Amino acid sequence: MKIFFILKTLLILINFNNFLFAGAPPLNKDPLPIAPYSFIKTKHIIIGVEWEKSSLEKIIPNELSSTSTITGGINIFTSKKKQSFSPLSGSYGWINFPGKNKKEKLVIFSIYGPNKKINKIMNSVYSLKSEIGSNKVTLINNKAIATSSINKKNVLILSAVNMEDCKKASGKDFLITNFSKKNKIYQSISWTANNQCNITPEKIELKESLEKFKIKKLLWAKTQENSEVIISEPVSKIE
Repeated sequence: MKIFFILKTLLILINFNNFLFAGAPPLNKDPLPIAPYSFIKTKHIIIGVEWEKSSLEKIIPNELSSTSTITGGINIFTSKKKQSFSPLSGSYGWINFPGKNKKEKLVIFSIYGPNKKINKIMNSVYSLKSEIGSNKVTLINNKAIATSSINKKNVLILSAVNMEDCKKASGKDFLITNFSKKNKIYQSISWTANNQCNITPEKIELKESLEKFKIKKLLWAKTQENSEVIISEPVSKIE
């Protein structure tokens, strides 16, 4: 009789524990790493543009509402080097933000992947509305071609020709990844390139979800090879 009672009690306890675990939120088995984040052996095509102001009306900040010329650019990069976020690639478009700091860039779209973790970092850590996708950069025979795709469909194509004035380079950019009237979230990017070349922009095609962004003029272009990109932790600035 005692054995039967003990077995019945154990069965009740097991069922109760199963009920508790079933109702509990799942444990985060794969937490996001903490910034700074480093990308190595990256290859870039970057093209500067003048945007059609009318295509940016829904996202343009008040600081640019009275400005007739809106400039910015598009950066596509990839890396074949095995590293933390492999397979690693990214792309983003931006508009140059007015103010004393001429390096501020407001991100208007971005695509990271195919590694899901890097895209999740951009969304969760930096509050970007980033799409998961894949990006490819090809530098061959004095020509540069880059593509970005979402769901295996090309949404962005860049091309440029005639690389020249190649040299080592470094710099720092400040991307505004989330913007409101009261707050800005910044992503500070330090980069070094073993080989940066000026190149003549040839074509930009924006398709599918990016088709709404219109380009008025291609301004400049450059390629970067064997680069290292370091992204700092996010900084929030209250206006």
